[in-house]
Amino acid sequence: MLDLKFVRENLDLVQQMLLNRHMDTDLARFRDLDEKRRQTLQDVEQLKYRRNVASEEISQAKRDKQDASLRIEEMRAVSQQIKEMDQRLVDIEQEFKEILLHIPNMPHHSVPVGNDEQDNAVVKTWGKPPEFAFDPKPHWELGENLGILDFERAARMTGARFALYWDMGAALERALITFMLDVHTRRHGYTEVLPPFMVNSTSLMGTGQLPKFKEDLFKLDGLDYYLVPTAEVPVTNIHM
Repeated sequence: MLDLKFVRENLDLVQQMLLNRHMDTDLARFRDLDEKRRQTLQDVEQLKYRRNVASEEISQAKRDKQDASLRIEEMRAVSQQIKEMDQRLVDIEQEFKEILLHIPNMPHHSVPVGNDEQDNAVVKTWGKPPEFAFDPKPHWELGENLGILDFERAARMTGARFALYWDMGAALERALITFMLDVHTRRHGYTEVLPPFMVNSTSLMGTGQLPKFKEDLFKLDGLDYYLVPTAEVPVTNIHM
């Protein structure tokens, strides 16, 4: 989440970034809320000053054995106004937070602006795509022919676009996972962790999945638990 002070001081820059990302977030509401918040804070401070003055006058009147009932009523009215404005500030802060949570991070200045992946810039290539004297088959077709991928049974179990890894297919999946972990932990100094497969909403907000991707997440009914969408979420939250 971008810092409130940064957004306030760079409103035009942030708005342009949103346009570059083809997002329809309008920061006019942010500007209005910011002004309303500043004005409300000033009003609260003035009311608190009035309350303090009234409190001193009431104390003095009581010491002088004078009637302070009018000042007491005034102080009660002022206290009620302060209470209402404090709640208004809470509401404003909450709306501020909602706006900020929907604003993505600022991209690096070198990132190209484009409409789709066709506008991406090739930064680096490695190796050369293999060439075949025949039309290569896609991996899913090879997997079915070899009997290591079963889409029909997976569809019955769950639905479309799922796969059942069978025999050597399951072994290959497990071997690739182990290979990746061993390379990174033994050669590159990473620490292996096995985090929970569920996280709470605070964790998802910290990594930017909430509220932006709320409709794409799987939530446990009646609990503040979500299935982890990527390893990024629990691993990042180890350090938050």
